[in-house]
Amino acid sequence: MWPERESGSTWIKLVCSVGLAFGICLVGTTAALGQGKNGDSRFIQVSGGLGVGAHSAPSIVDYISGSCGQRTAEFASASEFFVTPEVQITDDVSLAVEYSYLVKSYNFEPAWMFSYAVQMPSLLVHYLLPGEGYWLKFGGGVGLANGTFTERYSISGAEASYDASGFSLKAEAVGNTKFDEHFWGSIGLDLRWVFGGTFKETAQSYLAPPRLRFFSAGVKFGVLFQL
Repeated sequence: MWPERESGSTWIKLVCSVGLAFGICLVGTTAALGQGKNGDSRFIQVSGGLGVGAHSAPSIVDYISGSCGQRTAEFASASEFFVTPEVQITDDVSLAVEYSYLVKSYNFEPAWMFSYAVQMPSLLVHYLLPGEGYWLKFGGGVGLANGTFTERYSISGAEASYDASGFSLKAEAVGNTKFDEHFWGSIGLDLRWVFGGTFKETAQSYLAPPRLRFFSAGVKFGVLFQL
């Protein structure tokens, strides 16, 4: 028997965390509107784009392999979408609120499909190195992680989804290149660790349920709008 998806307060917690982080970020706008050491206005930016990375989730891989009887590699590629508002609060430091959405799927013949999606709002601090027409940013931060794991067996039409939540740590280096006064290109390298709980009540009750835990190392590309 396939259990129904659990309902809970994870969405409420996620929305509250994003709101709190965004509020903290807005506190820095007063400083951002001030003047730097050379009389330049401090920036307000919004960036967004797509990332791809090497993704390792041993607990999920073990569960998938045990369910369908086919072993899959521990490291695989995963896609991640992100949007990041950011304000410069001092000459050397900026504060950002990142919302990222990671998706990964596995398909096995003849009928198995597994996938999971993870929402990760994070509060980030960057150390800034300015240049002529570019910014270099180094830093990281902490955030929440809310994941949904789905398994489907197409022959019978059975499908079930389960939720888990936890927290994440992130380190990154980002480069922004100026196109014109307001539009910039962005490229970054990042490392992320997610520590979450168990996806409970999975269909294969004889297997240890997977946990929302993974490590990823990736590259991301995007565009940036700067005020």
